[in-house]
Amino acid sequence: MLRAMIRWAACGLMPVTTLAAQTVAESDDPGGPELTLSDEPLVRIGVLDGPMEYMFGEVTGAIRLEDGNVVVADEQSYEVRMFDDGGRHVWTSGRAGEEPGEYRGLRLLRGCSGAAITVFDWSLDRITEIDSEGMVTDTRELNPVGVVPYSGPMCAPDGTLVFTPWPATDYADLAVGEVYRWRMSLNWARGDSVTTLRSGIPGTERFSYRGGSGPRQWGKDMVFAVTATGVWYGSGDDYELEHVDWGGRVTRHTRWSGPDLEVTGEHVDRYLRAYLARYDTPAERRNFERERWPGIRDGLPERFPAFESDGLLALSDGSLWVTTFGWRGPDRELHLLQPDGAWVGRLVIPAHSTLLDAGPDWVLLLERGEFDEHSVAVYELVEAGDSGSGSRAW
Repeated sequence: MLRAMIRWAACGLMPVTTLAAQTVAESDDPGGPELTLSDEPLVRIGVLDGPMEYMFGEVTGAIRLEDGNVVVADEQSYEVRMFDDGGRHVWTSGRAGEEPGEYRGLRLLRGCSGAAITVFDWSLDRITEIDSEGMVTDTRELNPVGVVPYSGPMCAPDGTLVFTPWPATDYADLAVGEVYRWRMSLNWARGDSVTTLRSGIPGTERFSYRGGSGPRQWGKDMVFAVTATGVWYGSGDDYELEHVDWGGRVTRHTRWSGPDLEVTGEHVDRYLRAYLARYDTPAERRNFERERWPGIRDGLPERFPAFESDGLLALSDGSLWVTTFGWRGPDRELHLLQPDGAWVGRLVIPAHSTLLDAGPDWVLLLERGEFDEHSVAVYELVEAGDSGSGSRAW
């Protein structure tokens, strides 16, 4: 018989229930303070016009190293660039191509052991390791057994990789316009072997069209993040995550409250206005509303996904930042979970920002300017109402 034992999380406010080997955490409110960004960043890197090494075309990732240096991946130039803790350029590595040190796709991986910087080339399915001086030290295929990842891999603390492979699909029995979901799995690649930690997870929501299929607008997606104890994952149907350990056992479950997920008429109207703004003349806008808009409108879901598709980011202590789906309003809301799943903090960032990396008392954001220019900035986290530079606020 299952035995329940109630204990309080470290913040003293969040109830966590242990059911046999599984811990369940639930909350309607965060147990810690509301968090905000410091008034000014510790460092901001990126300019609209200036030296080329400070200009970014398409930032696809950035990490902050232990010494405060910041590494940025720019997929437009296929370059990885390092900047010191004051924002000064140190070195640039990479270019377009398929030879070692060259890239066709560019993502930075966090928390990888054995190398200062680890790059995933999503086009070539290849891992590249770079040292702190910008020199390539290793280049290898992601997985020698040939399992192709659907989403970018994440590093486990021992240097192995966790990823979701492309699912098997069959469109033969789908009607045009029909909405369906992939079933995803969590795979753990170790050397030449791959272990499935969890399968059958509701994944990418898609719709069929004549001859194929594509992602649904505002569709749900599977998200995951790797910690020392295993992998947190969720389907985006609600504010809910599960944790699977390295033996494939679900050991933790967390549920909490977040922004309302209902798609309202106001959301749909705002989406229509965004489409109409792309057209120059009244005639073009009328033609769009008459011919294209009804099909787009009818394909929208009744509920938003709970998370962004890349909305989980794990800290070194096992805590977890969750980025809720951001299209609903002018800001993005981030939730901080403790390693046991307890909800302990909430942070609001501008809608034009994206969380790229974080530490115990700071976040690294991608920021988009008026002309969609990209920059990255490191902010300290402080309790709401404190305009100074604070330490860890939970």
